[in-house]
Amino acid sequence: MPFRILSLDGGGIRGVLAARILFNLEEKLRQPLNQYFHLLSGTSTGSMLATALALGIPARKIVHLYRQKGKIVFPYTDGLDIKRVPVFLEYGLLGPKFSDRGLETILKDLLGTQKLGNVTNCQLLITSYDTLERKPIVFKSWRTKFAQIPLWEACMCSASAPTFFPAHKLEREYHGSVMAATETTITFGDMVSAEDDDYLNMEITIVEGQGKNQSRMILSYDGAKREATLDRPWDQIPDRTSTYKLYKQYCAIDGGLAANNPTACGVAAAIKLGHNINDLQVLSIGTGDPTRKILWESARKWGTFQWIKGGLVVKVMTDAPSDIYDYITEQIIGDQSRYLRLQFPLDRQLTAKKLSDDMDDASAENIHNLIEAADAYVHLPEIKQKLDRFFARTEQRANR
Repeated sequence: MPFRILSLDGGGIRGVLAARILFNLEEKLRQPLNQYFHLLSGTSTGSMLATALALGIPARKIVHLYRQKGKIVFPYTDGLDIKRVPVFLEYGLLGPKFSDRGLETILKDLLGTQKLGNVTNCQLLITSYDTLERKPIVFKSWRTKFAQIPLWEACMCSASAPTFFPAHKLEREYHGSVMAATETTITFGDMVSAEDDDYLNMEITIVEGQGKNQSRMILSYDGAKREATLDRPWDQIPDRTSTYKLYKQYCAIDGGLAANNPTACGVAAAIKLGHNINDLQVLSIGTGDPTRKILWESARKWGTFQWIKGGLVVKVMTDAPSDIYDYITEQIIGDQSRYLRLQFPLDRQLTAKKLSDDMDDASAENIHNLIEAADAYVHLPEIKQKLDRFFARTEQRANR
């Protein structure tokens, strides 16, 4: 049986382009995409798209959201705009370009109070990056590790692009009773994760009972035994009278710094879930290839200010990996009928209209042009042919 993966890139307001492509696909398939695809992976603006689709929200509504509320997230393009004064006051002159309040409001309105563990119609994967441990964060709906994290907050973590938005503080906290302990271990009750290392690097504090007020770090966790190994011995070994608190803080920034194109992440997750690589059908949708050149004559003289101005360094650092992950996925799948990447240059070729590659150009004109270009792209004869072949191959394998 085929296992279908839909992957959605980051790109700020350019996500409207991907949303419009998704709208066309829903029209073509005549069914919600969370009923067609088994796993949805998304980064940054793509995390919002993937999460909304996973909840059964139609792409038409998401396109409308970009149109109507893009300016709430990106209220200006000029960093010296008078509207930025409150951001100056809160974060200082060298702070992020935007407040994250608009983004948070939009995500909460769209996704409500649903949590990652509530996604059941399909599997959902969201990427972010933790600056404390300097490691990617990969939210997975089928894992207990982040099951209680609100969906809007997982998307906030994924979309908090440096220089554009402040980093997002994510906190995990659990409370429970001690079943047993030794000098360097502690065993939890049944109401905890059975997956290895879910509590890795979390701080455990004994809050009541024997050993009260002791804190240790968890070095490893055996899910089958529900036993954690600690960084140093207890001064007083806890017992069944003891209760504990587990806590961990993340400083989350945009997942695009780890995988702006999360296609390979979705493929790796599917393989780890036990699916045969020959059964994978992968559709990856980008947010447009930037075409503005950075000339050597300019780049050779630039320093910190020029690269940071306008978030240029972030744009470059997120664009480059997208092509790398496309290449990796193409090599892994090894069959063009089972892997399709939808992406086009942000130039005038499709509609003769300007397409901005800025992540924060939420002007009505730019959004309209991106939508128009997306429609033109999916109706190109060669793209229609590729889509027909991709979906036909999927149906053939499903009917075997």
